[in-house]
Amino acid sequence: MKRFLAGLVLAAAAASPAMAGGLEDALARGVLRVCTAEAAPFAVRTPSGELIGHEVDIAARLASDLGLSLDLKVTPPREVLNRLNAGDCDVAISALAIDPARLVQVWMTNPYSESDIRIVASANAPFRVEQLNVPDSVIGVVTGTLAAEAARTRLPSATFREFPDLLAAQRALDDGAINALAFKEPVPTLTVAAAKPQRYAVGDGPSLARTADAMALRKGDVNLLNFLNGWISARRRDGFLNSTHAYWLTGIDWMARLKPAAETR
Repeated sequence: MKRFLAGLVLAAAAASPAMAGGLEDALARGVLRVCTAEAAPFAVRTPSGELIGHEVDIAARLASDLGLSLDLKVTPPREVLNRLNAGDCDVAISALAIDPARLVQVWMTNPYSESDIRIVASANAPFRVEQLNVPDSVIGVVTGTLAAEAARTRLPSATFREFPDLLAAQRALDDGAINALAFKEPVPTLTVAAAKPQRYAVGDGPSLARTADAMALRKGDVNLLNFLNGWISARRRDGFLNSTHAYWLTGIDWMARLKPAAETR
């Protein structure tokens, strides 16, 4: 079936050479190159150095369905789209929320995942998000994310501090350099559930916003866009996307895979 699928795509490319692009190149080389960025639980390394996560499983299944090997190219979050447009990868799968600013740079597929944006704060009791709308509240956000924009809109009186990636923001929260962190779920909930439940809480009330995450590809690659949209539809209907979302984004069983081998015995 995989060879048949690859044959169909290559035949279409031969019939329409002007439409050749990332998909045909990947099939010709036998490797699907995917740009992603490290951020648990989307893509995170185990003690042995293996990269696991929600985006990793999706990329692996996509490559497998095409009968290709997977080459994951890990890059800083702010460089994912630059690397994509430079031709370093065929597609970016990196929990990228559909956003007008991104649509200026790249094409994006139909959504394969959705998440609420919430705030986790240093608090040992429930709190309302609006309580953070004061200058003394220092809220960490990751540069270029919809969470940063949503938090500033909802809490205009708060003080904001930007970080280049999620890991840096989480360290600042742990160190007390910031009071709170705005990011898409499940990061806020997992911070409470798996880290220090007595120290952190997620703000009550409506979420700041809801994101729709999609794959990104270079503009003009019609064949790849059509294939990816069809693949997302098929894998949603057969339950793969839903089960992958449930494992990585609603539970914490995967955290056992991040412990050193000695701790799991």
